[in-house]
Amino acid sequence: MLTMNSNITARIDWRDIKTGLVIGLLFAVIKVLQMKIPEWNINGTAANVPFILTVAYIIWRGRREPEKLDAWGLTTPITGMAVLVMAVFLGMTAALLGTTRLMLGGELVFEPRYVFRMVDYVVGAFPQQFFLCSVGLASLATLPVLRGSWRLPLVVGMCFGAAHFWVPVHLPGSIIPLQVVATPPMGFFAAWYFLRFRNILPLTLFHAIAYVLYSQWVEHLL
Repeated sequence: MLTMNSNITARIDWRDIKTGLVIGLLFAVIKVLQMKIPEWNINGTAANVPFILTVAYIIWRGRREPEKLDAWGLTTPITGMAVLVMAVFLGMTAALLGTTRLMLGGELVFEPRYVFRMVDYVVGAFPQQFFLCSVGLASLATLPVLRGSWRLPLVVGMCFGAAHFWVPVHLPGSIIPLQVVATPPMGFFAAWYFLRFRNILPLTLFHAIAYVLYSQWVEHLL
């Protein structure tokens, strides 16, 4: 059964939510500029600016309210069970992506550059993980209607699927986007994992690794 960390206060921190909205809006503006004015070459800025602002916000709040670091899942201990669960799910995800690659492309390769892409993507993954889990899930978990072992993870999984319905990559021979099938279990696991273990660092690493494997093994073949 999921357990709620005693350091998590049963209230919504609106300052966190407002900060997330501002950083998200800024990210959207940068992405629009990236598409509309490609000659500016601001590709790296789209990931670096949200990361820098997120880390600055964490340091600023953390110095004044150190208990927030635990509440955000940044300093809570990473237990052996947390590592085992993450390793199992990451292995299952890699196996599924690898199998899909073999079915679509007939070969499976892992190049050293994938590792460097994963490291680079941590910068982009961390702000997403922080505001989706440390802020979003922690806030939603305070609502009585979403308390319990499975309600919030199920809702998050369905929302993840719906949010990716617009992507152009579809299952072969169908109108169903591939990510609509793939993201609900990812969203469910992310929510369950955070509520169970209260640490976003393993989730950030999972996000970076899984995304790069998906983009290199599957996405460009469809």
